[in-house]
Amino acid sequence: MNKKVTGITATLISAIYFGFMPLFMKTVYASGGNSFTASFLRFALSLPTLFIYLKLRGIKIGISREELKEFLKITVFGYAGTTILVFSAYNFIPTGMTTTIHFLYPTVTVAGLMIFYKEKISATKILCVILCLVGVLMFYNGDGSISLPGILLALCSSCTYGFYTIYLDKCILRDMEPTKRLFHMHWIGAVMMGIIGLISGGLGFNMAPLGWGIMLLVATLTTFVGALGYQIGVKYIGSENTAMLSTFEPITSIIVGILVYHEDMTVRIVIGCLAILTATIIIARTESKE
Repeated sequence: MNKKVTGITATLISAIYFGFMPLFMKTVYASGGNSFTASFLRFALSLPTLFIYLKLRGIKIGISREELKEFLKITVFGYAGTTILVFSAYNFIPTGMTTTIHFLYPTVTVAGLMIFYKEKISATKILCVILCLVGVLMFYNGDGSISLPGILLALCSSCTYGFYTIYLDKCILRDMEPTKRLFHMHWIGAVMMGIIGLISGGLGFNMAPLGWGIMLLVATLTTFVGALGYQIGVKYIGSENTAMLSTFEPITSIIVGILVYHEDMTVRIVIGCLAILTATIIIARTESKE
């Protein structure tokens, strides 16, 4: 399997996994957890597994001062920062609206590459961005009231995740061993979420055994399937293609909702799915040919 196909496959697997996240989180919340606790445990519970993996492979964990600065930037203002913004937006606007606004980040990614890195984006990729944007907008059903703070938080989350996607492809951490990179991003994220959770009073660990089991599974899968797959995609097919292919995530969430929660399949959802699938096929064919 060549690198392009590896990147496409890894990104799609990552997106499909993240599409199941709402199902996992509902189980955690029903077991006594909350968003702050789930975010903290997502980072913290993955650290022992990552540490053992790095040791077994003989990979040195230490980093330079310059690399630490880069890790702080990409984690605080990107990887972990996005989590805080998304969960904060949930307090003001419905999750569907939050998700729809957050998934503007493929557009933010392409715009950032054009503005800050002067990259030329082909007409084909611009078409794919438009298809992804239309597809995600079709998933929004209009439920809930409009809240300016919630909308601003969700918009900021799309900007921080766009920054994470671009910076991951452009900074000195790009060629670092992916699991080592995740180890340092996760301990910084755990410290960050722990501090915010303690200050806000949102951290609570009185969960049922099922909740702890699901969180341990989520922490492991998010690391070795979700986050790792996304980073492999950025490395092999670039930040803009990875961002666009990741819109497969809301399709997965909708399919899970229909199969598990018996939600309705509307014409808007069908149009949205077709738009994203069309963009995915175009990107896959273009990258495979290259």
